[in-house]
Order: sequence, then C-alpha cells, then structure tokens
Amino acid sequence: MNGWLSYKILAPAAFIVLLGVFLGCSHAPTYPPGTTAPGGGTYASNGQRIYFTATSSSGQPIIPQGFIMMMTNIACANCHGPEGHGGTVYMMMERFDVPNITWPVLTAPGQDHPPYTEDTLKQAITEGIDPGGDELNQFMPRWQMSAGDLNDLVNYVMTLK
Repeated sequence: MNGWLSYKILAPAAFIVLLGVFLGCSHAPTYPPGTTAPGGGTYASNGQRIYFTATSSSGQPIIPQGFIMMMTNIACANCHGPEGHGGTVYMMMERFDVPNITWPVLTAPGQDHPPYTEDTLKQAITEGIDPGGDELNQFMPRWQMSAGDLNDLVNYVMTLK
C-alpha cells in the first residue's frame, strides 16, 4: 500500500476507534429507581438531582472546572456510581479508581488523610483538596455552584450508605 492510500484508510479507522473509546468507556449516567433523565425526572431532593444530573432545581448553573468531558455531561454518579461506592472508571483513554464517597467511608478514621467533615467535603467538591490538604485526582472536577446547592449536595452525600 502506498503512503497516501494507507493514510486514507487508517485515519478514518483510527478516528472511529477513538470515538468508540470516548463514548463507550465512560460510565453512562445512572438514575435511581423512580427517576428519569434530566428535564423529566423527579428527585427526592435538590442534592439528589445535583448528584445524578449536575443540574439544580433552582436553575443556578453547576459548572465543572479543571476537567474537560467531550460530547457528554458529567455528574457525580457518572464516576462514583448511583450509591456512591465508586470503582474503576475508563475515561478519555485513562483508567482510574474512583473512591467510595458514602458518608461512613468518608468519615472513617485510618485513611491516608483525616476523616472528612461537611466543610472538608465542600472543599473537595469545589477545590479538589482532601482533608489532609492534598490535591485530588486530576479527573475529579472542581465544581462551581451556589452555597445553597453545595449544601444540598453535601446533605445528599451524607445519606449515601
């Protein structure tokens, strides 16, 4: 095969493979029983809505910073799962372990940093800093949202068991 012909065949094939990796490897959004996707869903609280959709019932924007997600929206549940148990996620040709963010796990002693409190969880969500002052994984978005929405989200995370 000459160079031009192989490029003409291989370039589109490589694009299709990469597109499949981007679209197929990240977690698809998941919603708790009795709810549907954003726009038509019913949620028990604003915090639950934010966790599953990254949208607020107040209409205030919730914006991920320091992270680029191509061709899809991302919310907490995409990586941490519907119950907050975390796991392994494949995204943007990377594999990374997502921590369990259930409240009993976050507040347990004996981790590589002090246990989380409500305030340090807010710092992790908005600044990407753990209770020990260390930066969280690069794939953890730094979320911008109103103080009320942040309180609602933290209150919801505190219910995860």
